[in-house]
Amino acid sequence: MSTKKDTFFSLVPEESPHQVEGEREVMLPGMSLEILATRKINLTKWNLEKLNDPYWRLYCPVEGRAVVTINEIDQELVPGNLYLIPPRTTISSHNPEAFSKWYVHFILGRSDLLSVPGIYAHPLDAVAEALLETLANAKGEPYNWESASLVIHALGTLPAEAWSDQKLDHRVEKAMEFLHSNLARKVNAEDAARSAGVSVRNLNHLFRSQVRMAPMSVLLNYRLDRSCHLLRHTDQSIEQVAENCGFPNRYYFSRMLKQHRGISPAAYRKGQLY
Repeated sequence: MSTKKDTFFSLVPEESPHQVEGEREVMLPGMSLEILATRKINLTKWNLEKLNDPYWRLYCPVEGRAVVTINEIDQELVPGNLYLIPPRTTISSHNPEAFSKWYVHFILGRSDLLSVPGIYAHPLDAVAEALLETLANAKGEPYNWESASLVIHALGTLPAEAWSDQKLDHRVEKAMEFLHSNLARKVNAEDAARSAGVSVRNLNHLFRSQVRMAPMSVLLNYRLDRSCHLLRHTDQSIEQVAENCGFPNRYYFSRMLKQHRGISPAAYRKGQLY
């Protein structure tokens, strides 16, 4: 297979004092991985009721029995398997008996937008077993690379249907990136349209045809996702979370979370993490 090359492609802007030129042989988009929590737990009770979180879950059952329900379909979590659940998948769970498992919560940044809700199982192989064994003895300092390695290995087992094949217009991508990067600022549709180089009317049309939401609705979802992350994985007060996610005050934040996610900030913070 031939690879297209850009001869004498400059890797820095013309006005830069640096000089870097050559041939661009491969160019892949950037991605991010943020590990929120990695734990092994022993549960006597594990009852989740239609929980919907803005991050991935990786489950590695060790022993006992547990069942996850998605779209009214039960999936038993069987030791000897890895289970990946993409963000915004609504799940319920129960365990008929004591249940122990490893779990990892993580975020993939913009790649999360391409994930398809559901639960994806794969047999535990020698690589994953070795990583779990290392994790059991890891001190976690300065960073837990085994946890990241386990996540990356598990993601590599996902089938094609776990990812959407939708290709967004580059102007929509630019606007979404702008909105995601400015959660704490007071921005509007005009700002998003300017970042994408289109009119507000055109941007609204593009968003509604491709994302099926208006730009400001996308921004609200970004803010709610980020606030859920901060509530679950930081000690920030509800007032701080509201401010850091662009809500004018905690009362408006509480109203939006209750209206769109069906739960108050305090109740969400107290909810199960597992």
